[in-house]
Amino acid sequence: MSNRIQCYLTPNDHAVLREILDRSPHDNAYSRLLRQKLVQAENCSPRNIPGDVVTINSRVTFCVDAGVPRTANVVRNESQNFPNYTVSVESFLGLGLLGLRAGRAIALETETGGFQKINVIGIAFQALAITGTPMVITPAVSARIRSDRVRDIRKC
Repeated sequence: MSNRIQCYLTPNDHAVLREILDRSPHDNAYSRLLRQKLVQAENCSPRNIPGDVVTINSRVTFCVDAGVPRTANVVRNESQNFPNYTVSVESFLGLGLLGLRAGRAIALETETGGFQKINVIGIAFQALAITGTPMVITPAVSARIRSDRVRDIRKC
């Protein structure tokens, strides 16, 4: 069984994660996932990032460990100024979501040694990838999605 994860990062998302790693070089479950994403991610230009990928400032519906689906904005830092539910990429959940495609899931090692499964149900909005240019989001599933090399967990 491969521990390889399939994720896609924009240059901005990659830079944010790199900055987080540089600030906090600890060896814990969060930093191991952070390093894994930085090494294994497919870096995509903003124009080429698939429309169903969770990026910073995306609005995503997900569930954790077969729980009730939740919708949140994935943000760089949590703030009380955000009107809606947010998840920071500086949290374990936010980092787990970042870079995943709709319909995909990831099993994450927790700090206690257990596992937590995060399933991306859908992307309601993907952030503007290029300033002033909205991303086109389509429900079509391409052949590339079907051939991704990750553990394919379809349901929570």
